[in-house]
Amino acid sequence: MHQVTRQEAASRPRLRKVPIEALTGLGWLSGTLHVPTHLALSEFLALGSQPLKLTDAQVPNEADRLAFVALRRDAVVLAVPGLAEEGEGAETSVYTSALQVACLLPMGMLRGTLRVIYNLRLSDHLQQTGHLLTLHRCLLAPYGGTANSPGARGLHAAIVNLNHALGISECG
Repeated sequence: MHQVTRQEAASRPRLRKVPIEALTGLGWLSGTLHVPTHLALSEFLALGSQPLKLTDAQVPNEADRLAFVALRRDAVVLAVPGLAEEGEGAETSVYTSALQVACLLPMGMLRGTLRVIYNLRLSDHLQQTGHLLTLHRCLLAPYGGTANSPGARGLHAAIVNLNHALGISECG
C-alpha cells in the first residue's frame, strides 16, 4: 500500500464538501461533491473530463445510498448546488443586468434569471460562455405546465449543461 508523503499531501488542493442534486437521464441523484476550495462550483464542473466524484449518493428509486459514484460530467443535465453555494454568480453589479431566460430541456422547460453584461444580447452572451450557464430563481416544469403542475420544481439556482439543451430563449 502506498503511503502519502507530506509533499504529495501538500500538493493536493484543499477540498470543500458541496451537497448537490444532479438531474441526469436516470432522474435526480443527490450526494456530495468534493470541490477544490479555490474554485467555484461552476468552474469545477466546467473543468476537466474526468468523472465527478459523488459521495453518499442517492440514486432514484434505490433504498440504499451508495458510498461513491463516478458520475460522467456529460451525463449531468442540471446541477443544483446546496444552499451554501446559493450566492455563486448571483451577485448584482452595475455592469450586469438580469435576463429572464427559458432553457428547452428534454424533460421540460427551465425558466430562470441569468446575469449578463449590461446591454449584452443573449446570443452574444452565449458566444462568450462555455457549455454551462448558471440560472437563479428557477422553475423546472413539464412543457405547458406551471409551478403547481405535477413534477414542477422550484430551484434556488441551477447550473445548466447546454449540451443537453435543445435551445434557450429570452422570456418576457
